Amino acid sequence: MTLDDFFAEWNNPGSTILVHTSGSTGMPKPMRVEKKRMLNSAKITCDFLGLKAGDKALLCMPLEYIAGKMVVVRSIEHHLQLTCVEPSGHPLEHVTTPLDFAAMVPMQVYNSLKVPEEREKLRSIRHLIIGGGPVNDDLQHELACFSNCIWSTYGMTETLSHIALRRLNGRDASLWYTPFDSVAIFLNSKGCLVIDAPLVHEGRLETHDRAEIQDGKFRIIGRLDNVINSGGIKIQAEEVEKALHPYLN
Repeated sequence: MTLDDFFAEWNNPGSTILVHTSGSTGMPKPMRVEKKRMLNSAKITCDFLGLKAGDKALLCMPLEYIAGKMVVVRSIEHHLQLTCVEPSGHPLEHVTTPLDFAAMVPMQVYNSLKVPEEREKLRSIRHLIIGGGPVNDDLQHELACFSNCIWSTYGMTETLSHIALRRLNGRDASLWYTPFDSVAIFLNSKGCLVIDAPLVHEGRLETHDRAEIQDGKFRIIGRLDNVINSGGIKIQAEEVEKALHPYLN
């Protein structure tokens, strides 16, 4: 999908846009989402980050998926100036303009850190959000000394991108996600996160992400699918992997 394709669909008389799920839990599935809810999501993020009209944003994600679409919708809702590059593992390679906002997946950030010129460009982005996959300890450690604002996101296609952020660097760095003010969170009987975000999703949304909640914030323990039942003791595979990580390098 090109940017022109997106704008053609956005500007048609219909009230919805076609998106596809990421396929992280199976085959990607088509679904239609309301434009007004996409605008709600865009406003929430831009307001939270303090973005304003004229700020420069980078589109380096495929427009087939919600992450790329929402970068464009944020530029529409908050009148941001959009710089577009072909999605790649080195999104900053040919970027010459200073950026106020960018959204990337962890691999794009990891690759950019390995090239000195791109590393400096990464450091100069006022607000960088990272989503589409977990930010591991090594990547967070690499980013900890950066003076700009770098965030890990939590969300999914159904929530029209993220509903919570956590800082990866600076004094406010944390392992806990802070939901936006319009979002409520709960745990179901299986210990999985339940999201109530009426501005972006109709009804409560039950995830398969096991979580802990503390003082209105949450952290993800791992996927329900990855729980190992050993003699009646439930072991989270992600926690085992994290514990073994220092010994596997």
